Amino acid sequence: MRAVILGGGIAAVFTAYFLRERGFDVVGVGGEVSYPLVSLVLTTSMPHREDIELALRSLEIWKKFVNPKEVISVDILPRWVDLSRLRGVSYEVVDKVDGVRLAADEVAVLTRDYLIPVRDVVSRLRRELGFSNSYGLLKVEGRRAVVVANGGRIEGDVVVLVAGYKNSILAGEAGVRLPLAPYECYAVLLVTGRKARRYSIGDYVLGWYGRPGPPLLYIAGDGCGRVGEGPPPNYQRRLANLVSQRLGAAIPLYLKVGYCEVGPHGGPLYGKHPELENLYVIGGFNGYGSMVGPALAERLAELMAGRAREDGFRLEKYLGARVFDPCDVAERHDWGAVLLRNAYKHNE
Repeated sequence: MRAVILGGGIAAVFTAYFLRERGFDVVGVGGEVSYPLVSLVLTTSMPHREDIELALRSLEIWKKFVNPKEVISVDILPRWVDLSRLRGVSYEVVDKVDGVRLAADEVAVLTRDYLIPVRDVVSRLRRELGFSNSYGLLKVEGRRAVVVANGGRIEGDVVVLVAGYKNSILAGEAGVRLPLAPYECYAVLLVTGRKARRYSIGDYVLGWYGRPGPPLLYIAGDGCGRVGEGPPPNYQRRLANLVSQRLGAAIPLYLKVGYCEVGPHGGPLYGKHPELENLYVIGGFNGYGSMVGPALAERLAELMAGRAREDGFRLEKYLGARVFDPCDVAERHDWGAVLLRNAYKHNE
């Protein structure tokens, strides 16, 4: 069986990796994917057991290639939030965190996150699996999908569309509808104090999240923008002000605009497109590709090898979903946000 992979990021290379393990001949058309030099965070602090299972499995997979660095995760929440809903992860609730400013009506939920050098692993797998840097397009011929790259057609017994935020764009150009939507995401590189760089932080009171960067640096962001609109005015200054309220002096150095993608349920999707004989899709990681991407890629490879499982991430379940605004979708992975949302619903 020949599999053509259109895409070259985390989910793409691990899909190729697991398909090759299962005897597929893999051709990767990856484009030029650029990951930051800094490590990405893998957290198991998520509200749904399925997501936790995927994150734990992803951690096992990453450990085949690297030694993830452990870091303390600090989720800041109002004291009145009901924490009894937290399941599946060991945690500690505290009133004080060294180097982090908490108000009297706030608590911190401490867990353990992992820093993954994603760039190194993705680059290695692209080389080992023979991914090209060519940019490809999806094309439909009858009821079959093919990939067009460098002016030629690349056919496969199966074609896997796994191109990140470009999934819905490439599919739309080929006349294929997907229940996925792209959006802009932003991150600011800051100089902070030494203590701050020990923590991965989700601040659900002030509304930002952050993780340690290279020496002297910290990376923070807070949300979603529509593709093409760019960050809000004074974004760097505003983020630095939010971070400084928790961690002390924070000096913004650089603003990075990236692109993400999400499904209508606030998380990723994978599966076979029922309208085409050979097209499979995986995407919608919503910025959590390092956490659940490898494990979901493994599930897709199992599906393609004839060992399907039923779970909440199957593409086929959402093909009838209406067009949606990605910035209005609640993130299913976001532990603190789900707790707050449930608390507000309970109070209404």
